[in-house]
Amino acid sequence: MKFKLSGYSIMELLLIFVERKLRLRLPISSKLRWKFNISSEIRFWDKCIRTNGLIWPDEFRLRLDPKLQLQNEIAILLPNNNEVTILDVGAGPLTYIGKIYNKAKLKIIAVDPLADEYDKILSKYSLTPLIHTEKLEAEKLTQRFVENSFDFVFARNCIDHSYSPENAILEMLKVAKESCYVLLLHRPNEAEQENWRGLHQWNFSSENGDFIISSKNYKINFSKKYSNLCKVECRYDKADDMLYTQLLKMKS
Repeated sequence: MKFKLSGYSIMELLLIFVERKLRLRLPISSKLRWKFNISSEIRFWDKCIRTNGLIWPDEFRLRLDPKLQLQNEIAILLPNNNEVTILDVGAGPLTYIGKIYNKAKLKIIAVDPLADEYDKILSKYSLTPLIHTEKLEAEKLTQRFVENSFDFVFARNCIDHSYSPENAILEMLKVAKESCYVLLLHRPNEAEQENWRGLHQWNFSSENGDFIISSKNYKINFSKKYSNLCKVECRYDKADDMLYTQLLKMKS
């Protein structure tokens, strides 16, 4: 992997080099480790778009389908409005969310910290997304959006790749309207399954219905810690190997 040296101290570069060579866990900040590993995500999407979906060609085609119906797991959590605003966090270059919903007009905004790199990939393969992804880190949503802005906030297979999942989810809750939902869809314990490689530094799991976030040296019960902010339901669906975590933002 090639590194751009600008923006990093010699000590930071040395720590990363030693950690990788010796396979040790050194005292490096989560954000620094994340920055050094984002190239793997860029390579993944380059290959995915070049091959029309890698081993998921059907899902890839759906992401480009303007007539794709809104997924049921999202639809059942939407408010009964004539127009619904949805924020897709960590959306990648092509949002997963369906564009058609018979009960309301959808306004979908997609954000991802790697949006600029994804734009280059899309241009490289002459592909135009149905919804353009804007550059924004999940941990910094309120730097762009006013609090209580969205009827629904969504993230799929991405927040556990962020440098601070706890703060990212808190930001998602902030920009969601009161009495509206945040929905997280993620593989359970993916960091362990991927042997803590690359961006896989955080596990999401369910313990007795509570939502748990953990790393090698940190663990919180999000459901209990933030019970004053939201009501959390967390369940594992074995059929699709997915952890469904829905957070209902409480009224202040």
